[in-house]
Amino acid sequence: MREERIAEKSAERAEWRRLYDMIGKLLFDHGLEPSPANFELCHRYLSGRDGELNALIDKAIAKDGGLSEAIATAISAKLDPGLSTDELSRIASDAQGYLEQMTTILARSGDDARDYGEALAHEAEGLESNASPTLSVKTLVDLTKSMIEKAQAAEEDLRRTEMQMTAMRKDLATAQHKANSDPLTGLPNRRALDQHLRAAFENARRADTPLALAICDIDHFKQFNDTHGHVIGDEVIKFVGSSLGRAASNGDVFVARYGGEEFVMVFERASVANAMATLDKIRAAIAARELKVTNTGQSLGKLSFSGGLAQINIQDSPGSILKRADAALYKAKQAGRNRISAAD
Repeated sequence: MREERIAEKSAERAEWRRLYDMIGKLLFDHGLEPSPANFELCHRYLSGRDGELNALIDKAIAKDGGLSEAIATAISAKLDPGLSTDELSRIASDAQGYLEQMTTILARSGDDARDYGEALAHEAEGLESNASPTLSVKTLVDLTKSMIEKAQAAEEDLRRTEMQMTAMRKDLATAQHKANSDPLTGLPNRRALDQHLRAAFENARRADTPLALAICDIDHFKQFNDTHGHVIGDEVIKFVGSSLGRAASNGDVFVARYGGEEFVMVFERASVANAMATLDKIRAAIAARELKVTNTGQSLGKLSFSGGLAQINIQDSPGSILKRADAALYKAKQAGRNRISAAD
């Protein structure tokens, strides 16, 4: 067993080296800067796990005979679910502008109120000195009407600014949702998982409640992808993601796409036995189903996934429970796949 693991690790490192060389060649052949963004783009392209990205790159290469820096940047921006620098700058600038508007409106209203108070005091002195009461009353009426008009104008300005800020908050919420969602499956992405897992850990520690975590991986996905193509491969990822995601209708289960064909499920307030039962039920339902292409009826055969499950212990951190679940997943794969294994 030890020799098999060493051989497997050696083969894995050889695959890493091959992929690294291929990424370098792709960058060099197209004259792309070896920036982190370009490196990630090439990695995603060569790993073959993102059909939409591969289609865009292949189309660009076929059309222009190569992949330019501008096209690479545009493709990355189109597929990046995160909040871009330009979007963030715009929202920050809008917020600053609306705050300045409100400050100006409130300052102007304060000045108008002070001027109105001073004018009232002056006219009151006129009345006390036996000046013409008719003139003083008319002046007071005119001052009050003017103050009412200014107050109404200020109210309208504030209402308009409030509407603009509400729209900005909606933009920010939309951008936040986009930044935390996987564009293929619609599930939360790894960024959202990291945030949720930290919060779930804190809640479990504070309330002394159980927490279990599972990593699920589609069996033989690369072979399936190579046989049927990236478009069908993407549909398979979406199918498995939606099957797992239905468990999230229970508010105590959080499902995220971890990357490629992997998913993570966080079970709050659930024992490892309960989490195992839920996960194994989903696994059995998927494994029993024959997949077909919707528009042609072509059979794709059957599909399965393997899972590794771990429960929080006193020494755990978010990172360590992920590692223990990953080790359990490896155990499930080694035992023949299409099964769920629990960490020791």
